[in-house]
Amino acid sequence: MIKKKYTSLNDFLEDASFKNWVLQNNGTDINFWEFWITNNLDKKELVDKAKDLVLGISFDQNFVSKEKVAFEWKKLETKIQAKKIASKRKVRFLRPLSAVASILLLISLGFYFTNLYAKVTHKTNYGEILNIKLQDGSDVTLNSNSSLSYYKNESRKVWLSGEAFFQVDKKIVTNAKFWVITNDLSVEVFGTSFNVNTKKKKTAVFLEEGKIWLKLKNGLDKKMIPGNYVSYSSKKNEILEDINIFNSIIKTSWKDGSLLFDNLSLEKAMEKIEESYGFSIVFKDEISKKTVITGAVPTTNIDICIKAIEKSVDVIIIKKDNSLIISKKQM
Repeated sequence: MIKKKYTSLNDFLEDASFKNWVLQNNGTDINFWEFWITNNLDKKELVDKAKDLVLGISFDQNFVSKEKVAFEWKKLETKIQAKKIASKRKVRFLRPLSAVASILLLISLGFYFTNLYAKVTHKTNYGEILNIKLQDGSDVTLNSNSSLSYYKNESRKVWLSGEAFFQVDKKIVTNAKFWVITNDLSVEVFGTSFNVNTKKKKTAVFLEEGKIWLKLKNGLDKKMIPGNYVSYSSKKNEILEDINIFNSIIKTSWKDGSLLFDNLSLEKAMEKIEESYGFSIVFKDEISKKTVITGAVPTTNIDICIKAIEKSVDVIIIKKDNSLIISKKQM
């Protein structure tokens, strides 16, 4: 679960979105941090120090050279040769051990290849967000009540149930594709940033940067460009929405621990709360449903979320068992 307290330099330096804001790499992160800084002016000095560190630090990766590996291997071979016993008796004694060693080697190889092709699955509970670094260098932020699976030997093909935001590392040398597979479609990617949501018995894809292809279950292909939002249902065999969204943070703010509503009906807003926290939503009157809400609420603390909504639109929300009961505040 993400806890966004930002009380020390490390809190900023370890946050990928903060680095994106400093380097001006990502529109969503830039919008988020401009908003956050405006509302947290007491942290301005700490932000400036962290920004200076990000701009001033670079890391070099040191790899072991082939010459060094060859040298060490030669040393190992020399030691093995020095320990060989010339005695025939000892050689005859070693033969059964060699057979045992061969068996152990085969068993070890079996475990190795079984582990290599094992399927890895990450899951989140309600109110939980998980950051995942894939073996190919790509970053995935997994939303609440979601799961992401892939085979250990091939992390550039993943299966998604729920919602996730992807920042795919582009493989310039090999031009290797990245695939996201859902029940409705497959997303074909080379390197880009995009959001995929498989909830509500459909798959919705929002493209923030780059370009992707959607391979729909009905056999059709669809190309997307930045700002496109497309939702498709294989059950209905149709594209439900195909629009452009200029404020990308509306679709991706959840990955930073908040949901942003922009002139959205409370009924639609509470559907997102239901997805994040798992509560059933019950409206006691029609007026509350149609009330328009604008603002942000946290995705990791239901009590703060409820208070923020109540204050924003003058409603009363009662948490009872697994339900949120909403009614208009009496004057």
